[in-house]
Amino acid sequence: MDIIETIGLKHRPFLSERFRQMHLNISDYTFANLYLFRNVSHYNILTKDCGTFISAYNRQDQNYIMPLDSPQNCSPDTLRHLANDGGFFFPIPEAWLPFFPENEFSITFDDGESDYIYLTSNMASFAGKQYTRHRNHLNQFFGAYRPLDQALNADNVQDAAAVLQHWQEESLLAENKTDYSVCMEALQKFSELALWGTLYYIEGKPAGFIVGEALSKDTFCLHFAKGSKKYHGIYEFMFNDTAIKLQSQYQYLNLEEDMGNGNLRRTKKSYGPERILKKYRVRLKR
Repeated sequence: MDIIETIGLKHRPFLSERFRQMHLNISDYTFANLYLFRNVSHYNILTKDCGTFISAYNRQDQNYIMPLDSPQNCSPDTLRHLANDGGFFFPIPEAWLPFFPENEFSITFDDGESDYIYLTSNMASFAGKQYTRHRNHLNQFFGAYRPLDQALNADNVQDAAAVLQHWQEESLLAENKTDYSVCMEALQKFSELALWGTLYYIEGKPAGFIVGEALSKDTFCLHFAKGSKKYHGIYEFMFNDTAIKLQSQYQYLNLEEDMGNGNLRRTKKSYGPERILKKYRVRLKR
């Protein structure tokens, strides 16, 4: 008998532990991402005899299924049934592809859904030709400003919210065209979601922040980076400083996907990703 539950904060211990056991570095597989985008993607937990899955919808309103364990535990009949009901499986790591018989399933991927993975040491040093422009912006930033940082917490979260509000106004877009509301909820439930972050001040005023969480033992995922445009080089500074803070614990940084946005793609590529992590779609052949 199938059991369907809407994702809530009560599921954090179970899902967080499951994600740790999966040992994947895919950004979708974090509790914070599932919870914060629960209304956008309509995430529901689906429990079947062979395991647990997430039912969801993407930006094109297509239904898909996220396995919460290796598909090898499910019979071909169950996989076929799920694919029939759910549209397709996603995001599937390359290591799981052999569990879907080639004669029954087709495999595709979308570049806009791939994660950008960086060596933390590279982001912490900005060394080499790849980082010439970012290094120059960082030097210009330090030439103009003397930033101070604080660990993000309940005492200063309102300052981070002020940064987010200013960022939204600078974007000149409607709130429903940005991740404003999702990021605001992340700040409001920062402790409940077990997030990590840093808030930056310039001349005593909140100027930017970064929020993220661990994906695995060697990879940290950055969910949000928000800063004011008036501080030239602030993003280079925040990424560089975050990498310096995390490099003793994590070998890699995951800056998530570019969602097919050309400007975002160029920016993320400019930081020299170590690799682009493909996330596959697997569907039944018709």
